[in-house]
Amino acid sequence: MSTDEVVRVDGRTARRERNRAAVIDALLGLIDESHVAPSTDEIAERAGVSVSSLFRYFESLDDLQEQTIERHFERFAPLFEIPTIGAGPLADRIDRLVDARTTLYRSIAPVARLARSRALDNPRLAGTLVEVRARFTRQLRDHFAPELAALPRASGNDLVALVDTLTSFESWDLVRTTHGYSERLVRRAWHAGVSGLIDSFAPNRP
Repeated sequence: MSTDEVVRVDGRTARRERNRAAVIDALLGLIDESHVAPSTDEIAERAGVSVSSLFRYFESLDDLQEQTIERHFERFAPLFEIPTIGAGPLADRIDRLVDARTTLYRSIAPVARLARSRALDNPRLAGTLVEVRARFTRQLRDHFAPELAALPRASGNDLVALVDTLTSFESWDLVRTTHGYSERLVRRAWHAGVSGLIDSFAPNRP
């Protein structure tokens, strides 16, 4: 292959990747604005490409949505962590858990809703959510290891399951949208809830 041919191929590849990125950014922007999955016409118009081009860059609308959700989660990867996990007094650890989860959910909310709705008939997205939930469960076990170590295994499992449920995205979304809580009120309620759950499982509790 000549130098000119290499340049042309590299140029097409770069243009293709730019257009793919533009389509993904367009979908993310539309979801953030409307909080619903946009049509292919809306995505193409925002990205500045034709509708037929979408399916040259992506195998299907499902493929586009999957890659968009994965890219969005990668973009916010640091927020999936609990800072200095497992360190410090219990009250501080509860604060860091609540702060980490509420900040994450606020940042990914529209795309997280789309991921959950599409996961019902999309095994790949369903698998991604299973992995995230398993990761969060492991984080809770590490973050509250001293408290769990003092409990029988069954009680510790119950505590992890309840704290995980309380601080889940689904819980955050319910409290924010149905009950109209501000983020400050969510944090207050969650801190009280997590503290109360841990206290209720504490050994030798009167």
